[in-house]
Amino acid sequence: MEDGLVEALKRALRDRLGEAHAGVAESDPDLADAGKIAQRLRRLGVYRGARCVMVPPTAFYRQTALNVLLDGKKLVYPSSRMHKGFFVVDPATLPPARKAAAASLRTPNPWARKAGHRSGEKLRIDVIVFSCMAAARDGSRLGDGSGHADLQIACLSALGWIHADTQVVGVVSEERVMDSIPMKSTDVYLHWILTPHGVIRTAWKESPRTPIVWERLDEKTVRRNDVLFFLKGGKNASFCCRFS
Repeated sequence: MEDGLVEALKRALRDRLGEAHAGVAESDPDLADAGKIAQRLRRLGVYRGARCVMVPPTAFYRQTALNVLLDGKKLVYPSSRMHKGFFVVDPATLPPARKAAAASLRTPNPWARKAGHRSGEKLRIDVIVFSCMAAARDGSRLGDGSGHADLQIACLSALGWIHADTQVVGVVSEERVMDSIPMKSTDVYLHWILTPHGVIRTAWKESPRTPIVWERLDEKTVRRNDVLFFLKGGKNASFCCRFS
């Protein structure tokens, strides 16, 4: 299905969900469920075997971020709109009493350092957690329309920080789990779905790679995004990103 048609279908689905759940946040489940989501992630085998986990920089994921550090894993989170790239918190450098403060996911965070994409640092991110407006059992997903998730995956892929076994985990309210959602050619799929009441292994098996479609990014967006600016200037990129 042509990407323009898919986007129209996704826009209509967002509108329907917004009407059906007026007053409910578009992405994260209720903040009261944050602890349940953090615990469900902690029980996943792919999480237990992970050494580096990326989470969204929102209050909903603070307990998840704290668990990552308490479990001895590196924590990665993007800056707002990736204007300053990605940040890393290494629990090996933290006094135990500072782990709660380091899980704040705020910028500036005195316990976080900027990931060194300009210096050639090679992070190996094992698990990536995203919020979804809706998620489906076949691995398809509906974002909020901003495209941040796809842009992040595209940049991480271009930097070489995603590997063949990287797993993408979508967080969504129970009532927003579907069988299938239309997807564009560059949309990011999910390997796992977490709800406050359950875990679903989707049918998607491939690694999370998507291109940066430079012609769809305006100059202002590239210049304000530290990673995009680096990638655009540092390579004659034929890799590609599309906003979902």
